[in-house]
Amino acid sequence: MFPTTDAINQKTELWQGNSSLVPPELAQIIQQSIQPIMLEKYREGRTFLAIGAQHGDRLMFQINVQATELPALLRSKSVKKEGNNPNHGKNRPINTQHIMNIKNYLKERSLTENKWILGSITANVDPLIIKYQKIWQELYIIFIPNNTFLDVTDGQHRKRAIEELLAFGDDEGQLIAKATFPVNLVLEGDIRQCQIDFRDMAQTLPIPDALLVAYGGYGKDAIAKKVVEQVNIFRGKTQKLKASPGSKTGYIYTINYIAKLVGCAFAGSPDDDLSTINTDELVQKRAKELSDCLNYFFLTYAQTSEDPQKNDNWRKVAKITDQILEQEKLHWELATVFRDNCILGLSVGLEILGYLLHFTRDLKTDSFDRYKIEQIAKEIDWSRNGVSWQNTIVFSEGKGRGKISSSRSSITETLNQQCLKQLGWSVSLPVIT
Repeated sequence: MFPTTDAINQKTELWQGNSSLVPPELAQIIQQSIQPIMLEKYREGRTFLAIGAQHGDRLMFQINVQATELPALLRSKSVKKEGNNPNHGKNRPINTQHIMNIKNYLKERSLTENKWILGSITANVDPLIIKYQKIWQELYIIFIPNNTFLDVTDGQHRKRAIEELLAFGDDEGQLIAKATFPVNLVLEGDIRQCQIDFRDMAQTLPIPDALLVAYGGYGKDAIAKKVVEQVNIFRGKTQKLKASPGSKTGYIYTINYIAKLVGCAFAGSPDDDLSTINTDELVQKRAKELSDCLNYFFLTYAQTSEDPQKNDNWRKVAKITDQILEQEKLHWELATVFRDNCILGLSVGLEILGYLLHFTRDLKTDSFDRYKIEQIAKEIDWSRNGVSWQNTIVFSEGKGRGKISSSRSSITETLNQQCLKQLGWSVSLPVIT
């Protein structure tokens, strides 16, 4: 069940701020002065307190709108996918998956009693059809008549997600029914300028996956941050800010590679956020379980370099792994050699390892089976030339290192047709496309 609004309201007393900034008598006078203005024209439109600002020689207001009022107040003008005329709207075509992601984010955070946040929505309106008055400094009163829409410039997917959650009523609707959302309102009536505004706002630099993981609070991302520091082969060899390890660096991995491994190991999916792991205690516990498991796996694999029954290439790559485990910092050449010669130096290799570890996990004891971990290390050739990866993950291209496929179908085929059969385990990964 989602938290009730009564439970939310009970917490608001803690959010009132410092009561010494404004004397109670003055606060009451302000309330008594503003409230009649808001109620006076209730049937004719909506009245908001607003903070004003000048942006690009235009006045912009920030107002707070209750969730249930958003559908009647905001309007999106999306370009249709099947059309070919961008002038018919001022937003990109609707992406239904993005809407679903926002809804799932709100629901999952609520179910696991985690905090959530949505960025403010930006909209525009012709200044001639609303009324506004400056009270003092940046404080304004705004009146928006009924049947007046604010046209969304940025945030159409957030708006739609909120609307769809409200439409469910009961549990899902109550999640946000009494929440208020900030709207940045630009006084602009020229649709051409609004399209320009949309383009300008859409030029935000994408945030690297690694940085998203690094800033994660709980669940998969938080576990990954601890695993990076607790596992010998990751510590000091993992890029935490950028999307790739980079060439001529001492990095083998990025932290988002580790996050995918974490999702695979605990949930059997690189995309699972593990949102139920929502306390520091749980994060630390799961991180230690997985770190101990990984350290044991890599150490066991490195020791196969002394096994005379393994082929020369196997022993060579295992020996490189042993060298890396012994060093806190790597020269870029050694990091490159490892990435070029070992599947475990690639994101797809860590995903495959994560899936295999998932099959070793005993849910009754919250532990990974040590005997099966040994099997994974000793019975699978993790070198790029290993038979398990040929023509599923690694495709030969002349004399080069070969092209790598990291598609879900390639991973599924490799696991089911090669790794699991080789290990003799009677489990399988569902076919993923």
